[in-house]
Amino acid sequence: MELEIVRGYITQITPTENLIAALQQIYKSCEDNGTLYLGYPLSANSECKVTVDALLVSEKKGVIAFLYPKSSVDGDVLREEQDALYYQMDYNFKKYNSLRKGRGLAFEPKVITWLPASERCDSDAEYLFANECSLKSVLDELDDFYNDIYPALCEALQKVSNIKPRKKRKNVKEEKSKGGIIKAIEKEIANLDRWQKKAALEIPEGPQRIRGLAGSGKTIVLALKAAYLHSQYPEWKIAVTFYTRSLAQQYEELIRQFMFEFSGEEPDWNNLHIVHAWGTNTEPGIYSIAARQFNVTPYNFSTASARYGKNNAFEGICHELVNNFGYDTGKIYDAILIDEAQDLPTSFFKLCYLLIKPTKRIIWAYDELQNLNETIMPSVKDMFGVDQYGNLNISLESNEDEAKRDIMLPVCYRNPPWTLALAHSLGFGVYRSMDKVQMFDELSVWEDVGYKVESGNLEWGQRVKLVRKSEASPKYFSELLNPKESFISKVFNTEAEQYKWIAEQIYINIYEDELDPDDILVIFPDTYCSKRDYTNFRKFLMQHNIESILAGVSSGRDMFRIEGYVTCSGIYRAKGNEAPMVYIVNSQYCEEGTELIRIRNILFTAITRSRAWVRICGVGENMHLLEQEINNCIVDNNYALNFVLPTREELVRLRRIHRERTEEEVRRISRRKTEVNSIIEELEKGEIDIESVPELQQLLNLVKNNLECTQNEREDQ
Repeated sequence: MELEIVRGYITQITPTENLIAALQQIYKSCEDNGTLYLGYPLSANSECKVTVDALLVSEKKGVIAFLYPKSSVDGDVLREEQDALYYQMDYNFKKYNSLRKGRGLAFEPKVITWLPASERCDSDAEYLFANECSLKSVLDELDDFYNDIYPALCEALQKVSNIKPRKKRKNVKEEKSKGGIIKAIEKEIANLDRWQKKAALEIPEGPQRIRGLAGSGKTIVLALKAAYLHSQYPEWKIAVTFYTRSLAQQYEELIRQFMFEFSGEEPDWNNLHIVHAWGTNTEPGIYSIAARQFNVTPYNFSTASARYGKNNAFEGICHELVNNFGYDTGKIYDAILIDEAQDLPTSFFKLCYLLIKPTKRIIWAYDELQNLNETIMPSVKDMFGVDQYGNLNISLESNEDEAKRDIMLPVCYRNPPWTLALAHSLGFGVYRSMDKVQMFDELSVWEDVGYKVESGNLEWGQRVKLVRKSEASPKYFSELLNPKESFISKVFNTEAEQYKWIAEQIYINIYEDELDPDDILVIFPDTYCSKRDYTNFRKFLMQHNIESILAGVSSGRDMFRIEGYVTCSGIYRAKGNEAPMVYIVNSQYCEEGTELIRIRNILFTAITRSRAWVRICGVGENMHLLEQEINNCIVDNNYALNFVLPTREELVRLRRIHRERTEEEVRRISRRKTEVNSIIEELEKGEIDIESVPELQQLLNLVKNNLECTQNEREDQ
């Protein structure tokens, strides 16, 4: 069977290596699954900290703590050390109802003192000792564990028992209602998978990158890692930062819950900072903290936009700080944890490098397709730069026996597999009638994020059919949800018809489907029109006496959800959050545009906010075109991605034509559209003809040649 190893903080290398080697040898031939936590943080508070040298959690043997002798190998001293650790474990586990039986524990934790091969101390019924030669026989003598509480034990050890939703959902009467279904989903034990365990609890001596799909647990992992570091090293200065302001509320709640699991105490917010990437004159953020560190008045958005333009405001002010100050000053943080790294400019990471101490413990998490600004994640070299000798300032290389510095989270726990496949099909433009929109730089990423090749070849320029791996999604989605009910798209003639239908559906969700108002999220993809769209839509909700908020506008700046209110949001506020039922309004905005990569990433992000049900709604011809793509994915291909991969040359062209534009480029394209429309109108009216304007024939020839070249490229595939 398999032994997983999660490498926390290791104080004694030699006994740890010997223990790993002995256990791996045993697990080659035993019928058991287990996880070995190195440097496991059992508990910590202001008075003392208890870290287990090594903790084995096994389906057959339960939980076994390995204790390295502190100094003496005298038998009486070793027994006293075992007693102290046993009582700590007993006290810690009794906090969990699921692990108790009567007045005691439902199992007995074991403590084994791990001795050098040259030392011997005989075990008895209570006190266990082992070395490389005797470990197998000692383990064989242990009673088998009660498998029925193994999941609850893992849940407690991973500190995730208190992050389950607190909703009682007393209004749910029907098990098969939407409220009943989401209640069943929320009851699922929230154990970390093998990748999440490593991402959350492995602490490398340096940087770490965490990649994963939307809903793969990146935020949970970062919050747990922040709480773990803070509990073990309370003197450290730690920053947790992100792009979406509404994540502040979520991080504060999660970290507080995890800290109570570790220590039973409130975090020391003087040393643990939950801050936005930017910040303001009154609210700290990574940028504003750095600016004050260098005695510079931080820019606000309006002054930054005036200097660098709206699209480049944050990039510009971070770049300005980095360029004006050297790398030898300003290092105030022992660790910086960055969520939503895909939305942050390269100069921001260089700014973080300015602030980090020599350990370079910068940990960043991202999902490329949730990028609402740029095309792809930059390289580590571009993000953090090189030293005077050309060596990378930040390296992700790690040895086999070290904590991993680069971790992929392939399992999606938020979205049903069919919803995720549809989101990918629209995000990449797989079934778009014209060009595709974008593609991963490395095609192997498709397999990393949970797809498998059903037919064809995963190679540039080749046709391939990709389907979700069964192991990339938890089983409860297929057991509790119906794909046909999970997803619905609707095309309307007018916005008013659309708003009316959505408001009626929300009324049904609340009063018939047994969902709470705050289970429902309404997303407006067009950020510039979201306030206007919400104002118009709210009138239809009010006709049904349904209260709502526009997140960050009619609620607190960092508040995303209020009990009893439907949350409406622009895409930037919605990102990083989730809801059982999601309505995407005016989705026709995402069908075409001069910045199609950014626009389709908005649609992908909106769809993947849904934990169970999503409704894509829109108006007019563009929504009809979008629905054709949707039907191609669902009806024609049963949620498979069946398409011809672009060539590398075509990928370059796609990124060029669908890239994000500067404000001047957008204005120029808009002017050219107006000019072309004027020419078309004059031609239709007969006010001009091609013969009288020879340049029109030249334009037609250029367009014809361009179309022929594009068609030839497609046929070559």
